[in-house]
Amino acid sequence: MDEVLRDHLNTFETFFNAIGFKSRLGRLWGLLALGGRSMSAAEIARELDMSAGSVSECLNELKEWGAVNSEFSSEHRCQMHTAVSDTMSIVTTVLRRREQLAVQNFKDNARSALKYVTEQYGPTDPRVRTLQSIVTTSEIAESTIQFFVAASSAVPNDTDSRLARVIRRMTA
Repeated sequence: MDEVLRDHLNTFETFFNAIGFKSRLGRLWGLLALGGRSMSAAEIARELDMSAGSVSECLNELKEWGAVNSEFSSEHRCQMHTAVSDTMSIVTTVLRRREQLAVQNFKDNARSALKYVTEQYGPTDPRVRTLQSIVTTSEIAESTIQFFVAASSAVPNDTDSRLARVIRRMTA
């Protein structure tokens, strides 16, 4: 990888860290995305100055999120790893498996607290309004996530299609 592209790896690290992932996941995924070719774990470790164990852990986590594909290469006699090029599929996996679950848990907890406060202190208690707002906001968030996931799975691979352009405008 040339130095100009290598300088961009910090951006990948920063972004992954900002959205709640380990920065080294971003650095590794960035290497695969910008590297332009599949790489073995040993090559990745060498390029990023990481231990074999750390690379393995990162690759497994990135595979879990649908961000990396791994395939055995008989030519190289090892697993070769590539970044998934359909980043929309990664985003929808994260939304479904992480954010949607967090929002649902928060909503369920707020509903439980709302029921308790209403029963114990009455419907005019000021906490009722706040808790009801949390429930409503969580429901809106769930609907937004579900819409985004459903819409993104319906977007054709053709980036010039009308639906793809609409989705891009909505998510920009």
